[in-house]
Amino acid sequence: MISGKARRLRRLLGADGKTFLVALDHSVTTGAVGGLSDMGSVMRAVVLGGADGIVTHRGSAATSMPAQRETALVVHLSANTALSPRPELKTRVCDPEVAAALGADAVSAHVTLGCGPEEDRAALADLGGIARSCDRLGLPLLVMTYARTDAADAGPGVLHAARVAAELGADIVKTAHPGDEHLAELVTSVPVPVVIAGGQLDGSWEDFLGSAKNAMGAGVAGLCVGRRVFGSADAVDATAQLRAIVHGAHGSDG
Repeated sequence: MISGKARRLRRLLGADGKTFLVALDHSVTTGAVGGLSDMGSVMRAVVLGGADGIVTHRGSAATSMPAQRETALVVHLSANTALSPRPELKTRVCDPEVAAALGADAVSAHVTLGCGPEEDRAALADLGGIARSCDRLGLPLLVMTYARTDAADAGPGVLHAARVAAELGADIVKTAHPGDEHLAELVTSVPVPVVIAGGQLDGSWEDFLGSAKNAMGAGVAGLCVGRRVFGSADAVDATAQLRAIVHGAHGSDG
């Protein structure tokens, strides 16, 4: 028997086991800036460009996500705003049940570790609760992991946080790039598909594409990119280029 999770994961992960996701959850954090003022246009462009999934909050999911077959809907459950002195500390603002009612193919949750003993315990307990609900509903869970550290090399913290997410029920883990020297270990030490975040708008588009190709070559399962897509002059073309890197310029996602 094929489970609901397996069916929904197939909408996110192609036959090659890879996925290209576009994160459009930033407007809660930063406001409607950097290309997010017209969410409907951005979403239509991302669908046209061939993204495997869009990550967004419940409001945009309900009002702006087009009804179509090509691109999966991932409803984000976590939020805070840049108006807060500690925006990295997220709280749950939506539940898997609500996401399921909206027609979501998966949900995502944000966890930042290293913020303090009480904060970390609360984040881990909440992740456990979300994972239980996702198991009951048959919804795949994407966990966005971040680690606060003062270490010169942030890579070990990135790997640790990613492994924590997998151990607590993530079906896909999104993490920051841990550095080239840690990519292979990230792939082998996390027992679920790992996608690399797009990060800040540093460097040229060509440099970013080169980094994306390098990450895919190391064996990660894909990319989850936001600003580099919705902040571009042509979101359709940006999506298509990154999709080609994830799935292979002449490959198929089945």
